[in-house]
Amino acid sequence: MGRPVPPHLRARTLHRLLGPATAVAAGAALVAGAVQTPPPTGGAAPAAAPVAAVSCAAGVWKADYYANTTLTGTPRKSLCDSSINENWGNGHPAGISLPNDHFGVRWTMRRNFGGGGPFLLRTAGQDGVRVWVDSKGYVNLWHNYASTQRATVKLAMPAGTHTVRVDYAAVTGAANVAVSLAPTTPDKVAPLA
Repeated sequence: MGRPVPPHLRARTLHRLLGPATAVAAGAALVAGAVQTPPPTGGAAPAAAPVAAVSCAAGVWKADYYANTTLTGTPRKSLCDSSINENWGNGHPAGISLPNDHFGVRWTMRRNFGGGGPFLLRTAGQDGVRVWVDSKGYVNLWHNYASTQRATVKLAMPAGTHTVRVDYAAVTGAANVAVSLAPTTPDKVAPLA
């Protein structure tokens, strides 16, 4: 064993090796008898921060954008949309790091449908579109279509609050999607009266 290093030399060596702020913290740890791992000084970059959670108001769509058509993994971006009516042409959504092909979007909305009644669900999209109300599927056009496909479904919407989910996949070529859900007769029950 070598001779013990005097405290003033230990502090000077830490300061020179770790920098002033880190040396103070490391010195405090040595005094307290704790072992601390110094922060990394280069090498691999830290992992990317996760996408911040987004909460949208009732009746507003939450859109999660994925860099795949399986809508799995962490979304590249999440935001609130007042409607689903997009036409990206042969590109991808502006301001979001996605490929021009093979990306997907999942919209979800929690909404109070008042007294319920007859609603008309309309979809148009190229390529894949799927729509659910709660856990029941109403539209399933999940394919790499060469042109925009349309579907219209009459729903007998139960009264109260329900979750609507729309999945969209842009496979290749043009990318567009539009979905609307509107009552066919005026609702006389709050909140839609």
